Amino acid sequence: VEAIKNNPANVEARLSGSNLPTKKESDLSVQRARYNHMLQATTDQNDVRTMQVGVHLVTALFEAYHTMEALRLLEKLVGTSRRVHGSDHRVTADTAFLLKQFQARYVSIGNGLNYQALRYENDGKSCVIQG
Repeated sequence: VEAIKNNPANVEARLSGSNLPTKKESDLSVQRARYNHMLQATTDQNDVRTMQVGVHLVTALFEAYHTMEALRLLEKLVGTSRRVHGSDHRVTADTAFLLKQFQARYVSIGNGLNYQALRYENDGKSCVIQG
């Protein structure tokens, strides 16, 4: 907790994703483009392939510290898959499992320690942590 108090700018940069390595930024751009292409090409966001590309985007978003956007997209994908394909469908089960894992939010501020994110405030711009 002392590291957080001593360096709040580092915490803000990590939460906002503004200090991403170039590779993560390019991976995120590629995954966004693929997902948007699938949405336009299939004109069906309920398509299993579109949902799978959406899950790849979710993973890229998490790796780029865009956790709120990733969780919102993943919740949308789980709801759509459950509604369209049913609870027993493989894509529904996989996305629901991923959502459960990602909902246990942890943040790292570069000091090797992880902190549990209790809640995000100001539309994800600030984070209340425990650790």
